[in-house]
Amino acid sequence: MNNISKVLVALALVSLTTSCDSFLDVNQNPNNLTLDTVSPSAVLSQAQKVTADNFGLTLNTYGSWTAGYWAKTGTVNGFPEERTYVYSTVYQQGLWGGVYDNLKDYDNIEKNGAAQGLAFLSAIGKIMKVFNYQLLVDQYGNIPYSQALSADAASPIIAPQYDAADVIYKDLAVKLDEAIASIRTGLATPGTTVVGSEDIIFGGNMQNWVRFANTLKLRLLLRQAFVPALDSYVRAEMTKLQTSLGTEGFITTDVQVQPGYLQTAGKQNPIWNAYRANPAGARIAQSNYQAGTQYIIDQYVLNNDPRVSQLYFLATAGAFSGTYKGVVLGDPNPLPGSTQISRWKDFGGILKGFDAPVPLMLAAESYFLQAEAKSSGYLTGGDAAARTDFNNGIRTSFVYFYAPAPSQAATANNVSANAVTDYNRYLTANTTNGLVTWDVATTRVGVATGNPARNVSKLEKIIYQKYLAMNSVTGIEAWNEYRRTAFPKFPASLQSASPRADKLPLRLLYPQSEINTNAANIPADVTQFTTKIFWDVVD
Repeated sequence: MNNISKVLVALALVSLTTSCDSFLDVNQNPNNLTLDTVSPSAVLSQAQKVTADNFGLTLNTYGSWTAGYWAKTGTVNGFPEERTYVYSTVYQQGLWGGVYDNLKDYDNIEKNGAAQGLAFLSAIGKIMKVFNYQLLVDQYGNIPYSQALSADAASPIIAPQYDAADVIYKDLAVKLDEAIASIRTGLATPGTTVVGSEDIIFGGNMQNWVRFANTLKLRLLLRQAFVPALDSYVRAEMTKLQTSLGTEGFITTDVQVQPGYLQTAGKQNPIWNAYRANPAGARIAQSNYQAGTQYIIDQYVLNNDPRVSQLYFLATAGAFSGTYKGVVLGDPNPLPGSTQISRWKDFGGILKGFDAPVPLMLAAESYFLQAEAKSSGYLTGGDAAARTDFNNGIRTSFVYFYAPAPSQAATANNVSANAVTDYNRYLTANTTNGLVTWDVATTRVGVATGNPARNVSKLEKIIYQKYLAMNSVTGIEAWNEYRRTAFPKFPASLQSASPRADKLPLRLLYPQSEINTNAANIPADVTQFTTKIFWDVVD
């Protein structure tokens, strides 16, 4: 990829059949496909699978390092950017090209779906474009948008202009409204062509697509809520959202991509394939290169949180044998990553298995978004409704982390029956802890922070619990939420080069591939330590 206007190569990823195995088959000849003849239904499953790769692996990995979930072990050298935050223009540049390629697929689905009278497919394409564009804005700020996907236009734009990030955000909200309206019209119109198994997220359940769109819009609006100049806009859009929720409401189950992952080369769950085992089932070296930080492990251990046993092993050797032992980002002498620290649990909440689905949005996030909106007065319901949403966010996090991969459902690794029981144990153990219990205003002495009791705002407890729920699963959203709210106060790398008070970065740099081909349009004087995304106004 040299330029986003060349993202037409993404069609090489299209699958023309609908079996689970072929959803994962990327060995298709793009020369046999044209934009005018390919069916959107043939593109959809592969586009969604690529989203899972981009989000579940690339973005989750980057977010998990920056949000304080991961640190380097003593098993390997390397990870200089993660340890210092000294980013180059090639650091994570695959994120840019990969997401834009994926956007081109969804743009084709949206446009060809509309042209072929496939309203539901077109709406899905539009919703997934919003999902992907927000990912780019949240990492880069101003990006090509209005001219970004013109490779197949009559007059292709080789060097697309950059649009303002706040303007893009507003248009994304409009696009969601359009998609929701289109779906509802289709549902009310007899004969509308249905979507089926080619949709490997919701299986063609269009009410769930409306719920997802509603929740994405809520996320978009809350992310802008602290920007003073946007207050009236956010409040007006929240009122509109409240009025238009209809019977669908927000998502109540995890939004996951499941193409039918297999224990076969190129077809495993991406996080399992990258950090646990090869298709033969053997542990790979990379599994020992990074591990959970001491900070994130402490948040479970010190709060008597049963989720810790579903996420991490106890150390089995060395001075910390028999304990939950994490590593510290930037530690010049970290412990090895095999037995002396707490690795991610095999077949647990993070490494579920080779055939586990990839989450794009957790039900927990949906509930925490609602809790924030209601407790802040953006949505109706007030404190009582916010409390219910807050508790549901914690509960559904337990349900997610305890749910097994399909291949583990009938084995000892299936602990799903314990999820709600352990959730109730967690609440009972923390009746005086404001980080866990909605109506308690202070932390318990010595818990979580190691400091005396202090006041806890409703926002802090929401973001804190969201942080625990997103651990190493939707890590990029935890990083986004930290920059938006400055919660929780996780430690930066000990080798940080950041001049900021929190010693953390703010964003990624524009990639070298874009500099090589579109330098005239790239915003000037951008650095990872001084250039904020427009919604980042809280330090």
